[in-house]
Amino acid sequence: MNVLLEVTPRTSQSISITPLIDVVFILLLFFMLSSTFSKTRQLELEASAPGTQSSDTPSHNIRLLPDNNVELDGTLYAIDADTFAQHLNTMAENKASVTLAAVSSVRVQKTIRLIDRLRSVGITQLDLSPSVKP
Repeated sequence: MNVLLEVTPRTSQSISITPLIDVVFILLLFFMLSSTFSKTRQLELEASAPGTQSSDTPSHNIRLLPDNNVELDGTLYAIDADTFAQHLNTMAENKASVTLAAVSSVRVQKTIRLIDRLRSVGITQLDLSPSVKP
């Protein structure tokens, strides 16, 4: 019993590469738009041993409050007030040491902005204190 099967030759179909290119470009756009291009930078803080503060340098306490106010040695100032800026400049001229504490509800970014501001006026001796309750 011989069965003859008729074999049809395969015709080669050309594969279009256009949809593949479309998918690649869509993925490229997705990842480009979803990534962040912001520059991150490092905040350098030097840890000092307890009791290493010199007794001849003046020391000030700054407490950062959540409502854009700061408390400098017990006196309340707006963080962008000219009088607060004058005190910071005076502290920098006197090479004062600053202890910074933030209320626990203050965002970290606000604290970093204040640290940057202290450094920009020339305050280099900065200690961070644990957060305090309001």
